[in-house]
Amino acid sequence: MLAFSAMIDPLRMANWLSGKPLYEWVLLSRDGAAVPAANGISVAVDHSLGSAQRLPTLVVAASYDHEDLATSDVLAVLRRWSSFGSAIGALDNGTFVLASAGLLDGYRATAHWEMLESYIESFPRVTFSQDLFVVDRDRFTAAGGTSGLDMMLSLLRLRHGDELANKAADEFVYSRIRDPGDSQRLKLRERLRGINPRLTRAVEAMEANLEESVRTETFAEAAGVSPRELERQFKKWLKTTPGAYYRGLRLDRARQLLRQTDLTIIDIAFRCGFGSAAHFTRSFSSRFGQPPSAERRPRP
Repeated sequence: MLAFSAMIDPLRMANWLSGKPLYEWVLLSRDGAAVPAANGISVAVDHSLGSAQRLPTLVVAASYDHEDLATSDVLAVLRRWSSFGSAIGALDNGTFVLASAGLLDGYRATAHWEMLESYIESFPRVTFSQDLFVVDRDRFTAAGGTSGLDMMLSLLRLRHGDELANKAADEFVYSRIRDPGDSQRLKLRERLRGINPRLTRAVEAMEANLEESVRTETFAEAAGVSPRELERQFKKWLKTTPGAYYRGLRLDRARQLLRQTDLTIIDIAFRCGFGSAAHFTRSFSSRFGQPPSAERRPRP
């Protein structure tokens, strides 16, 4: 719902601020029925996807149900709209639907940071980036959340100038229109706010080396301290050891892959620096209270 609103409200605001009907929109669903959002709010629509008149621009929004939305009939309609010359975009996991239709082949695109690696695996013909949003010719994608707001405000700036875009941002109490290349996530120094900068460098090195098990000495070297001092800093600031923190990062990554990809458990174990499935399963169960196989449940 956040990504959906962030896409539409800038258009509404542009109309209101300009006093002109610069934009109009219709809402579509697969069957013309209201769509329940992830937060429980039901969104009424104007038409079914198949019955809608030809439009110059079509945007696909999807959340956790993105795989259910990528049905043969939906993909066929999207391909037909593409053949009409419509510009086609996606919000959040709508990127999965467009990619499944082959409509992002040969294009640059982005996706939510949690899904990015699995999409890279699944859609090798798409050039994915970690950008907040990407506009590539007649395709555009936004990572989700508030990134659609940045994309639409940037569009207003491009089409109508800085004044209108800035006024719209002010109305949303949005102090800065982010650039496409801005990070999707808080920078590490902000996530570890107040933490020793040397410790931050060590964690940065850990996050860059999740696919293999790296010794603590390597991270101490990256931080510019001795292994013993690194241990002391971790216990002081993070209440854990470097080894335990690093293992937690790798297990968090493994959990993400279990939920979002079809990789086997042994493949995921190796990709996250565990030498055997048995070691991985023990570590995973200890951290999350259940074995890796329990994560292979249907997504909400």
